[in-house]
Amino acid sequence: MGDNLAARPPFRRVAPGAGRDAGGESPPDTLHTHDPAAEPVPAPPATVLLGEVFLPADDLAPAQARRILAATLDVWGLGYLLDTAGIVLAELVSNAVRHAGGRRGGVMLSRRLTLVHMSVRDGSRTPPCLVLTGRVPDTTGSTRGLQVVSALTYRWGTELLPGGKRVWAEIAV
Repeated sequence: MGDNLAARPPFRRVAPGAGRDAGGESPPDTLHTHDPAAEPVPAPPATVLLGEVFLPADDLAPAQARRILAATLDVWGLGYLLDTAGIVLAELVSNAVRHAGGRRGGVMLSRRLTLVHMSVRDGSRTPPCLVLTGRVPDTTGSTRGLQVVSALTYRWGTELLPGGKRVWAEIAV
């Protein structure tokens, strides 16, 4: 075993660029390391956005929105949120189809560092109304409405637009 480790000089940590000779070469007994704490780390983007997808305002729209959501959450590595986020988005889309009228609605999904933001745009300027009386409907023929959206989300709200409104909800990651 011809290589004797004890005969080698010990390596020492030096800052990048230090310990170089006049020719820019490192002396043989120097190990250059990069200290990540010494430099600011760029923050990840605040929002990863999926453009607005327009869906026909019909009974198939909630299922289409859920499929788009499932594919997007998989890409983001957040598939575990599908059950909760899928219920919320389906409720938002169902409300837009049922109460707003119009021929189509827009669905937008975005991810912030700790939140998934979902929004549904429709052509009605009438804001949704959260009714707190009674219990959440559990029949299959009835939607669960904004009571469920309110219970499952971090927060939700409405934004009035020139040609309608956008109802949005956020789920914590």
